[in-house]
Amino acid sequence: MNEIPERIEREMFEIRSRMAPDVRDLKKHVEPQAVTKKLTSKIKDRVRNAGKSLVESVRRQASMVGEAGRKKSPTPLTDAVKSDPRPLVLLAISLFITLMMARKISNGRDD
Repeated sequence: MNEIPERIEREMFEIRSRMAPDVRDLKKHVEPQAVTKKLTSKIKDRVRNAGKSLVESVRRQASMVGEAGRKKSPTPLTDAVKSDPRPLVLLAISLFITLMMARKISNGRDD
């Protein structure tokens, strides 16, 4: 009977000593600096991948514009825009901003 508590304490000591490095490692991963660094790198990777994807889409649609011009048929271009409308949306937003800025500049010259 006296042996059971000693064995339990010995086992608990062994378990704690095995867990100590894991707990220290966990603390390192949960520190605000480590979390910020991981989050920043993930955001940069996602933005970079999104940019690459958008550039590929723009290139594909630009080639479709050329193909549509050569074939004198808008079908390739409409298919490309239907499959990925991001470049067309960005173009529309860019044109809108450009027109708004031109309007603001021209209204400023009239005064």
